[in-house]
Amino acid sequence: MRVLVHEYASGSGAALPPSIVAEGCAMRDALCADLAAVPDVVLLASAAPDLPAPPCGARVTPRAQERDSDFLLRAARQVDAVWLVAPESAGIALGHLRTLERAGVAVLGCTREAVELASSKSRTLARLAAAGIRTTPTWPLATAPLARHAEWAVKPDCGCGCEEARRLTAAQAETLRREESNAGRIAQPWLAGLAMSLSLRVAGGRAELLSVNRQHIAVAADGALSLRGLAQGIALPPQTGAAALAHHIAAAIPGLRGFVGVDFVLGVDGRATVLEVNPRLTSAYVGLSARLGRNLAAEILADFAAEACHA
Repeated sequence: MRVLVHEYASGSGAALPPSIVAEGCAMRDALCADLAAVPDVVLLASAAPDLPAPPCGARVTPRAQERDSDFLLRAARQVDAVWLVAPESAGIALGHLRTLERAGVAVLGCTREAVELASSKSRTLARLAAAGIRTTPTWPLATAPLARHAEWAVKPDCGCGCEEARRLTAAQAETLRREESNAGRIAQPWLAGLAMSLSLRVAGGRAELLSVNRQHIAVAADGALSLRGLAQGIALPPQTGAAALAHHIAAAIPGLRGFVGVDFVLGVDGRATVLEVNPRLTSAYVGLSARLGRNLAAEILADFAAEACHA
């Protein structure tokens, strides 16, 4: 089986912050190392011209001025399936999935419908809330009741991680609302507690909880948020019900498949409040196979092979 790993930050040549590129390279390299250890897998991996080659597999590189979607399609014609790791921002992940779908290329990840839903934080949280899952209240910034809470998280509805996310006082959020075009921005009350995530392996509509992770989020002077690192394998209080939460999320969003991340806040009461669902590989994948003593990429490949046999 010929597999292409295309991680957007490291493979597209897009002008991105160095920290994002480094994060992308780390995910790409971890995934490539796992896939290279799978018998009968012939591995290709995309890498921008000015970045180091992946540690395993054949390198494929975009041409000068080549659009990422065109490069992806050109590279995908050489393989049987693509493992796509792309951000929801600006519709990038959804656009790439549509490109591959039109070309009849198999994708080792979530379905287009699941990615389309998860690309909108507000729509995702509405779906989860309707399924009885505890989520943070969310409004468009333009209509948020800012006087109700002292502090707010303001972020793009369609965004990736901490991208353009800020912690603001109600007064600062009100100023932002008046001064800027706020199309696509959402506001959520700033929740007391710990920033956490779940790493899931989803197959057949069921989720296995692989790891609970503690996210170390920094807040700059202007309120801008950034991920400075994470710790895997965190123990949670029994009342959190992390495994049950993972199962309920997979049931609420049909089409989640493969590796999926869930961001949440662990409250002082030990309960989880979901912030977003990431329908793709996340930074928590790096080092996870080694920590668990399992080749997660091999297991996910097997899940897709089993699904294809029963299709």
